[in-house]
Amino acid sequence: MNNTLTNLLLNDRGVAFNPSTGDALLLSPTALRLVKLLQLGENEESLLRHLLDEYEVEDSTARRDLDSFLTQLDQMQLL
Repeated sequence: MNNTLTNLLLNDRGVAFNPSTGDALLLSPTALRLVKLLQLGENEESLLRHLLDEYEVEDSTARRDLDSFLTQLDQMQLL
């Protein structure tokens, strides 16, 4: 995992602050949960299991949405 994601500061309202760049992001509750899990060292399959366990969603939808989310994090150089 990228140190940038590890160093991302989060609050319970979904505000994420990147101290390296000074950027602030507003995360949805689901995105906040996923970022916290990533910070704990969870892998992609584990994230998918969490999505399927916590939300009423089809496997294919959860996988597609997770892939999209991880791509966004990568584009923001957080992964």
